[in-house]
Amino acid sequence: MAYTIVPSDAASAREAVLELWRRNFPEAPAGRYAWLYESGQAAGFLLHTGDGLAVGASGIMRRDFRAFGKVVRGGQSIDLNVNREHRLAGPARKLQHTVMDAVAAGEIDLAYGFPNRQSEAVVRRSGYQTLGELGRWVKPLSSRLALDRWSWPTWLRRGVAGVLDPCLRWTSPETRIRRPRDSHFLEVEAFDARFDRLWEAAAPHWPILGERTSEYLTWRFSRCPDMSYRAMCAADSRGELLGYVIYGHRGETAFAADFLVADLRHLEPLLAEFLRLARRRRAHKVVVLHFGRPEVARTLERLGFWRRPSGRKVMLYIGPAQGESAPSVSSFADPANWHLTGADIDTDG
Repeated sequence: MAYTIVPSDAASAREAVLELWRRNFPEAPAGRYAWLYESGQAAGFLLHTGDGLAVGASGIMRRDFRAFGKVVRGGQSIDLNVNREHRLAGPARKLQHTVMDAVAAGEIDLAYGFPNRQSEAVVRRSGYQTLGELGRWVKPLSSRLALDRWSWPTWLRRGVAGVLDPCLRWTSPETRIRRPRDSHFLEVEAFDARFDRLWEAAAPHWPILGERTSEYLTWRFSRCPDMSYRAMCAADSRGELLGYVIYGHRGETAFAADFLVADLRHLEPLLAEFLRLARRRRAHKVVVLHFGRPEVARTLERLGFWRRPSGRKVMLYIGPAQGESAPSVSSFADPANWHLTGADIDTDG
């Protein structure tokens, strides 16, 4: 069967794409399309059969990075889906190549993605290289995570948790980390100019860092249709930000969707304070997504986080033009040069 792929106008393609999502992405939040394609930086593509029927779709979420002192135009491959009766390697690979074609045409410098196990093989055969697995770091804050797996009566599990949880809290590593004397912590709901100044201060200290301006953070988190977010910030005596953790809640789980510091020495006390906050909000566990510098992983380990499988690989495609110029492809292929969190991903939790 012959297939064609056409760029889709966000308004005119809306119903066709939403019908595909109802078939293939039934868990997608209702406002996702408007958020990504109408108010965000995503561009879409539709896969048609010879008679003009839309049977698949994909998208590119544009994402600027600072990489080794340069501005690099990136794009995340998103929303790849094909109706079951057309799920052959050919149509899916055609859709995947729309992102690679944007690299070849010079519209973007690199493409990246977080494919699940079902689509990983298609992405790899399309020419992407695997950088590693996206880290999913989990810290239990309550013994109920373990006790709920047992068939004890509810009253008994709650009673045992009431004894164990204070011990878990008192022995947790963050209780031994002192709050810095030259800083204070505050919560905010809006991203103002202080976040822009932190972004500019932090960018030189992270080899590859996605844009985190106040405008971007407002779109990504304040307007997100899937979860409500707040930011817990560390600030100096002048009120300037030293770092932040952006977090949301789903049930009894607190998700640290993004974190950033200009100086890594502020990371541990910042995360420790966030863990204290999560306990006060009665979260039973904290989850952090991260891919990048080993210093961050070591900090998470010191704070009692355990790395768990995320089921998603970090994959990268760089075109010849980017590869011929500095920085080299090998610099982008080194996981230690990246700082990827939920801020760089199109989904939540």
